[in-house]
Amino acid sequence: MNDFIERYRWFILGSLIVIIIVGISVIVWDRQSRNKTNTENQTIVELQKQNNLLREQLSSQSSTQVAGAVSEKNADNSDLININTASADELDKLPNIGPARAADIISYREENGGFKSIEELKNISGIGDKTFEEMKDLITVGE
Repeated sequence: MNDFIERYRWFILGSLIVIIIVGISVIVWDRQSRNKTNTENQTIVELQKQNNLLREQLSSQSSTQVAGAVSEKNADNSDLININTASADELDKLPNIGPARAADIISYREENGGFKSIEELKNISGIGDKTFEEMKDLITVGE
């Protein structure tokens, strides 16, 4: 047995060195890969935070601009949509009112002889306080 070890000791030693070098290389590569992944994940989290912040800013700006435009535009009540006479296309222009809900509004006003007040819109299925608040400055029941 000693003769075998003597004969192949350089081969065994070289193989052990190669195995150690490969092992160390794998460990180093794994750490670098993990660091890169962690850095990428941190970057993604930062970008998501920035994206959310920008969305909030844009949302608040657009709400302010739209509200200002509505109040200026409708200050004289000439551009308000009369829910007692409006067509389905005109009603469809209101926030959160699509073709189906516009048809519901028309059906309701035909069945009940028109709207007495704009608040009566809340009697229609799907129009709650939130939806009503978004459109109340855009509508009228006429004079």
